[in-house]
Amino acid sequence: MVPGDVAVEDVRSWMVPLLAGRRRILEVGCGPGDLARLLGAAGFEVTALDVALASPAPGPAPGVSWVEIDFLAFEAEPFEAILFTRSLHHIHPLEQAVDRARRLLRPGGALLIDDFDRDAPDAETARWYYEVKELLAAAELYPRDRIDGGADDDPLARWRAEHEHEHEPPLHTGAEMIAVVADRFTDLMTSRGPYLYRSIAGGLPADSSGLALTNQLYAAENRRLRAAALVAVGLRIAVVAPT
Repeated sequence: MVPGDVAVEDVRSWMVPLLAGRRRILEVGCGPGDLARLLGAAGFEVTALDVALASPAPGPAPGVSWVEIDFLAFEAEPFEAILFTRSLHHIHPLEQAVDRARRLLRPGGALLIDDFDRDAPDAETARWYYEVKELLAAAELYPRDRIDGGADDDPLARWRAEHEHEHEPPLHTGAEMIAVVADRFTDLMTSRGPYLYRSIAGGLPADSSGLALTNQLYAAENRRLRAAALVAVGLRIAVVAPT
């Protein structure tokens, strides 16, 4: 296992119960394909799509078909489930993305969105995020060039610069994603949880030490969320298409 596996397993454990009774799945924004491989190995038929597949291209995986295409140009027979995995906040126009998802879902199909809300953090949440990064960098376990701003800068200003001002077009907010999905589906189930550990894990060593640190970060973020010492940045949305 490597640091990224912690987040993949967290997403898998959330999604699999919601996929019960469904087999044919589209994953939008598959990245390196780790989740798609897990789902394929579990017996699902997964079409794993990304606008640019990982390089080198993912190799053959049981139950998985790799597709490199812009989701807004993708056509196929309807699926029993569509998964957006840390991708919907990037796709423009947002309304067109959700409209296409609705067209590509069978009646009774599940739309599952695992994402984050860039507007969620307060100052203390942003401060914790950057202080953890700086501590890891001081221990030479995290690259300093992955840390935006300086230690004396306002933490919310650093967060906004990293997640708002450095992206063109801008990332969608949680409120925007919820509103567009709610306008096209009914009975949304939303939940919020840990996310910051995932962002940090991407810069940790890809070995057992990085994995141990990621597990500790995941546990620490969860403890602080339960104590209301941090604001939850992770956002998940689940809906079922009308039958």
